Amino acid sequence: MSLTNKTIASSYKDLLQIDNGNNGVSTSTKQIKSGDGTNSCASISDDQLAIKPQNDNTTDVLTVKNAGGTNLLQVDSTNTKVKALGQFVNTQVKQFMLSSVNFQPTTTNWTMLDSVGGGRFNSTAPSMGSGSTPNTSLTISTTADDVVQCLWYLPFNITLNQVIVWFGADVSSGDDVQFSLMSYDIDTSNGSTGGDLSNGTEVAVSPSAIVGAGFEQAYFQTLNISSADVNLGKAITANVKMDGTSADLTISMQVIYSLRSA
Repeated sequence: MSLTNKTIASSYKDLLQIDNGNNGVSTSTKQIKSGDGTNSCASISDDQLAIKPQNDNTTDVLTVKNAGGTNLLQVDSTNTKVKALGQFVNTQVKQFMLSSVNFQPTTTNWTMLDSVGGGRFNSTAPSMGSGSTPNTSLTISTTADDVVQCLWYLPFNITLNQVIVWFGADVSSGDDVQFSLMSYDIDTSNGSTGGDLSNGTEVAVSPSAIVGAGFEQAYFQTLNISSADVNLGKAITANVKMDGTSADLTISMQVIYSLRSA
């Protein structure tokens, strides 16, 4: 509806204005209001534009689209997130790996993957038990060098967006293979218990085991995320488990995540 042939009295509520004594846009931000004084979410000055919800946070407090309607920029004040071109603006990728050259895994237990790079270990990759999930704690005795090689210590809060795995075996018709991503409390005291893990929680897991994985093909899997938000100060480990030791595996796991506020 336009203002053509409308009186001020019948249309002033639909006009946008700022309270500035008829001085126009000023050097400090002023709330943009309707003609009857209702605040909008926007404030404006000669150099600034600010957006702040008046009543409720939403997942699209600010949205920029192209002519076809595709989102180019989306600000989510409900979850404190920002997306650009459909991706979180602070998206990062963390990689875990394992190399078949090092004859890994060596047991049917859960085996930690390398977090540092190269996929090879000084002795052997740490074992995390044979349960349905990796052990929820670990006490270091003589393998601190191997354990540290597997740890991803978080200096900030993150949200897991996706966990994907490529792997290959070195023998025909190998073993059943599954993966798990774990989050732990870690002792940072530099005392005799330094680096010990506790209160483990599985945050992502294979939807099912890949059966009889052999060297005839490479295998790909997307893990199911069960707990997306992991807080700073936690230690994350990636783990693989096989139902036999027929094959050595080369594994590349990518953890796609974004930074988040507290």
